Amino acid sequence: MADTSKPSAAVPTAPDAVLEALRGAVASVEAAVVRLEGDDAAPGTVDRVLDLAGAEPAGDIVATHNALTRAASLVDHTGGLPDRDWQAIADLGPVLARTVTRLRGHVSSSLDDLGLDAAVGEHVELLQKVAVEEALGETMQLLVIIEDCLFLWHRVHLARTPDPELRDALASARQVLADHFTQDAELLRRARAALARFAEGTPIEVVRRLSSGRTTKVLAGLRQDFDDFRWACRADEAGWLEGEDPVIAEALDSMSSPLKAVGGVLGDVFERGRARVTETWSRSDASGSDASESDEAPATGSDDRQ
Repeated sequence: MADTSKPSAAVPTAPDAVLEALRGAVASVEAAVVRLEGDDAAPGTVDRVLDLAGAEPAGDIVATHNALTRAASLVDHTGGLPDRDWQAIADLGPVLARTVTRLRGHVSSSLDDLGLDAAVGEHVELLQKVAVEEALGETMQLLVIIEDCLFLWHRVHLARTPDPELRDALASARQVLADHFTQDAELLRRARAALARFAEGTPIEVVRRLSSGRTTKVLAGLRQDFDDFRWACRADEAGWLEGEDPVIAEALDSMSSPLKAVGGVLGDVFERGRARVTETWSRSDASGSDASESDEAPATGSDDRQ
């Protein structure tokens, strides 16, 4: 059966469509910047993630993104970019492409390490390890920034490419977009499925896991990182989660609300208690009715004798 999913269909062919897709592939990098460079971020987070992924140092990635954003804006408004400005960023394309590949590879290998066939308890422990030691969430957030840098670079590159070389430049940009739609979509689906396993089991088992502050903090952080990645990549618009098992979304919703999980347990207890009370009342009513009938029978007999 042919694959007709939106991630594949979204890859454009016409030059104008390629540029438009490059502009809209990432909604915003703001959440990723806050996660990696904000006040609550650990110092050196970006360098640590790049090292874990085996990628080359990227310097000040926020400054690089800002420079590429300015260059792309200038191209959009004037149709070109001065040589001096282009020379400052011309060599970034291949470096960014390699970094994206390394980051994707690290996310994929981290998800491979989770052991989806393992028991839920063991899986949760592995998930915490991957989140903390392998920086899974931070890697996905950095992937957003680096990819957007690459998209910006391709926009400027297309404007700077002479007509004889434009065909190859367009093919390269299309491949970048194709990889984004297919590989990043797969990473998001796998990450969500891995996280959803936390909510497997009975409500009381889920509440027991939620009783660990360390566990809830780590998993809540992962959930936020995955949601930020989903929003930044416009996953819903691109149809990345079409066909996802509804159980996954339900599990993630339940996991994100400890009160809901606790409520599920208390609700079960309440229902069982109410059933017992109802049964007791029913028995009491039945006993009362029997007793009333017994009391009335002798009285009737007495009246007859009279």
